[in-house]
Amino acid sequence: MTSHYTFGDSDLAARRLFLLAEAYSDPSLAFLRQFASGPFGRVLDLGCGPGYTTRLLHETVGAGSTIGIDKSERYIELARSQAPSGVEFLCHDVLGKPPVPPADLVYARFLLTHLDDPVSALTGWAELLVPRGMLLVQECSLLDSEHPTLTRYYQLVEVLQAHYKQSLYIGRDLEGIARNAPFIVEHHGQRLFELPAHVMATLHALNLPTWKSDPVAVRNFDPKEVADVEQGLLRIAQRAELCAPVRIGLAELVLRGMQ
Repeated sequence: MTSHYTFGDSDLAARRLFLLAEAYSDPSLAFLRQFASGPFGRVLDLGCGPGYTTRLLHETVGAGSTIGIDKSERYIELARSQAPSGVEFLCHDVLGKPPVPPADLVYARFLLTHLDDPVSALTGWAELLVPRGMLLVQECSLLDSEHPTLTRYYQLVEVLQAHYKQSLYIGRDLEGIARNAPFIVEHHGQRLFELPAHVMATLHALNLPTWKSDPVAVRNFDPKEVADVEQGLLRIAQRAELCAPVRIGLAELVLRGMQ
């Protein structure tokens, strides 16, 4: 079981994650408020990045203490510099068992998409929970746009991730993945919403400069096409081209530990 985070941890990547956290805050808040009303004693945020989701999680579920876990030293350093009271951060690979006490609630958003063996990951995360603890997961199941630049961008990212045995739309497979892991599935669904095209294009325009230098992208993608997509994203981000909102689906899982 391995993880390959194609999207980097540079300052540019951290900026993208800040904007992504803002863009996706509403569906994440709605999910947490519906299924994790709390209060909870100890909460874990897996793959926390610079800590934006960790702070949102801590404030929303009424956690006594929240620990964000990520293997990027740069992201953990940034997260610690902005950590509020009750929140701490640990630099550790989420595929190994972090040295933390069992938690009442574990949350993971946009993390399984970067792993090549999500069943093994979920199975391992069961050990992070107290008996009958909860694991909440959100993953992408739909990205749909009428604009050819956005459509092509999603196709390229899908191909790139597939080379690493990852899935951009792993949300479509969440229920089956969960049923092969040691959990009781309490909820499986899809939250549909839209985001403005310029917001999504801004996120992608910040992301593409990182992954276009990935060896797989260099070997398999036409550099002229990648440059054209990048320029097209910038035009949409700057609203020089108008297009309809992007239709998005977030698959959701609420899992309960068996022990």
